[in-house]
Amino acid sequence: MNRFLPTAPLDGAQPDSPSPRGGPTDPSHDAKLRRGILETRSSRGVTVGITVCFLALIYAVPLGQAWLERTRGEDSPMLDLARHAPTSERLRHFEDDVEQASYAKDFVQPHLQALLTRFGRVGNKRAVVGLGGWLYYAPGVAHLGGPGFLGEDAIRARERAALDRGEPAIHADPRPAIVDFRAALSKRGIRLILFPVPDKAMLQPLELHGRPSSGPPGLPVPRNPDWARFVSEMREAGVFVFDPAPPVLRPGEGPHFLVQDTHWTPEWMEDVAGQLATFVRVVAALSPPEAPAPFSAIDATAEALGDVAAMLKLPDNQTIFAPQRVTIHEVHDKTGAPWKADESGEVLLLGDSFTNVFSMEPMGWGTSAGFGAQLARALGLGVDVIAQNDSGAFATREALARALEAGEDRLAGKKAVIWEFASRELSVGDWKPVDWNVSAVREAP
Repeated sequence: MNRFLPTAPLDGAQPDSPSPRGGPTDPSHDAKLRRGILETRSSRGVTVGITVCFLALIYAVPLGQAWLERTRGEDSPMLDLARHAPTSERLRHFEDDVEQASYAKDFVQPHLQALLTRFGRVGNKRAVVGLGGWLYYAPGVAHLGGPGFLGEDAIRARERAALDRGEPAIHADPRPAIVDFRAALSKRGIRLILFPVPDKAMLQPLELHGRPSSGPPGLPVPRNPDWARFVSEMREAGVFVFDPAPPVLRPGEGPHFLVQDTHWTPEWMEDVAGQLATFVRVVAALSPPEAPAPFSAIDATAEALGDVAAMLKLPDNQTIFAPQRVTIHEVHDKTGAPWKADESGEVLLLGDSFTNVFSMEPMGWGTSAGFGAQLARALGLGVDVIAQNDSGAFATREALARALEAGEDRLAGKKAVIWEFASRELSVGDWKPVDWNVSAVREAP
């Protein structure tokens, strides 16, 4: 007997009659879904209303922008489209100008960012929100957690990406520029000391991810995968590398970095200056410290909201982050005057914002207390400084080369050049070559 007998049709329907069309089991629905077709039905009034609201929203932003620019007597970036022939570079600049001039963005973005940061710990493309109010610079985190910066694929990808964006060609590999610089200095008998400042994410990892080590006491300091290879190759090329990062991070240690800023604390900066002074004396035959001590330190306080907090572009009246107050030590000379760079010093410090913080007043963290001043105090000697915020991979080398070419010999009497830059520059910097074939470099002392 057949176990699979047909059942009686419900409600008198015939067994072979097709199922009703248009219901949720309609086979035609599956075919339309596979083609990406979704059928919707709405009344004519609803359709017209949605269309009118959409068009009003689309046109309200540019019309409101034009009205505000007119009432405030500002030039509209839209006029640039008619003034110049459209090229990829001009169109890119036009997009940037429109974005910067947008009143709608200036109103909406800060308040939306405040909500996302407060309730979701959401940053932006430049700022990463950690735990307990700690903030991190996104390129530094990417350098630490990204691929090795010496890998051929990573180097080619960075150089190709710059060209794809319509930007000038970049030099992503840091090694040729560093070795070339060392060769130029060696003609003058000057030692090159490379000082890549550890990134904040390296020395404050718990405040970023909150995952303590499960091993022995102490958290290993994370590194970019190519760091050890880079140090080895530099030392083989005759370049001295100074690395102040501890081997492990001990529980209970004080912070190495400011809470909402990319830069180091005054305490750790001064500790590093002392370590570097000892290191320089080992590798370069510096003169003994002056006696009596040429510099003294005076306690002062500085208070500011960090630069990473500013990168979030929160409203001016935001209450998510509060300014941080720190104690700095202003350095003064024998006459009591604030410390100044000494071009006759035996050490030349090339630095970026890590050198300028606590010395450059616009940065908001005080004056006369920066890395150059603390290094001079630790050495007991005058120190010359060429420093520029950002672009540590190229800016200070270019400034030195221009000075030499103009006849200003900033290498006269120097025994060591310290090249300080943020370690993230190894992954994101443009290591453009510099022409060192100038008489001031070619001539031996």
